[in-house]
Amino acid sequence: MKKVFVGVLVTMLLLPLFAFADSKPYEVVDVKDGGSIKGKIKSSGPVADPVLDIKKDEAVCGKSVPKQEYIISASNEVKNVLVVVEDVEKGKAIPKTDAVIDNQKCEFVPIVAIAYVGGKYIIKNSDPIFHNTSLGIILGEGKKRTVYNLALPNKDQSIEKPVKVPGLQIVQCDAHSWMRAYVYASKTPYATVTDAKGDFEIKDLLPGKYKVRIWHEGFGEVTKDVEVKAGQATALDHTFSKK
Repeated sequence: MKKVFVGVLVTMLLLPLFAFADSKPYEVVDVKDGGSIKGKIKSSGPVADPVLDIKKDEAVCGKSVPKQEYIISASNEVKNVLVVVEDVEKGKAIPKTDAVIDNQKCEFVPIVAIAYVGGKYIIKNSDPIFHNTSLGIILGEGKKRTVYNLALPNKDQSIEKPVKVPGLQIVQCDAHSWMRAYVYASKTPYATVTDAKGDFEIKDLLPGKYKVRIWHEGFGEVTKDVEVKAGQATALDHTFSKK
């Protein structure tokens, strides 16, 4: 009975790990006459961005800072929305670019970023104070599994680490509780983040049917079914409503 209990417990502990493991490895192929997914993400109306009070290292950090959770244009276009084409088994080569995460004036820059498995994280500290940068896979509300926990005590210090674990990760500083950002570690090149006009485009997809995940820190997430046709751009727009 004890062995059965231990076996069940181990299985439960490993479930989050399996949740990020694909059954098939990604295959790089020559994408000829591929299609694309192009769209705009908006809010149904203006949303006030919270202002965070600061009571630590004020000489560097200031006394308050906008949270930058809701960066919305005058036309209600939403910046920093993550758009991911899920479960893509084959397609173009993964970009050879690294994900830079900078501690800058007691904020992480950028707020939302894409990393690629096989590439590198470059974690920097541009501030003259101690920062700690912790990356953790999001397992649920308030829960994470730590991927890296790095101390950067010196100004202009930089640490490089390989991107190994796929999935959405939260970036936090244990020394400054208000600091946070998000990075999506992707096993394919088919992930992006919306710009200041809420626009995005994901190119060079093989024709077929896909599920597209649209995620935002404040608005939440939705999944859309999309069909990509050869040589064509498939429109995918979405409007979030603040609950």
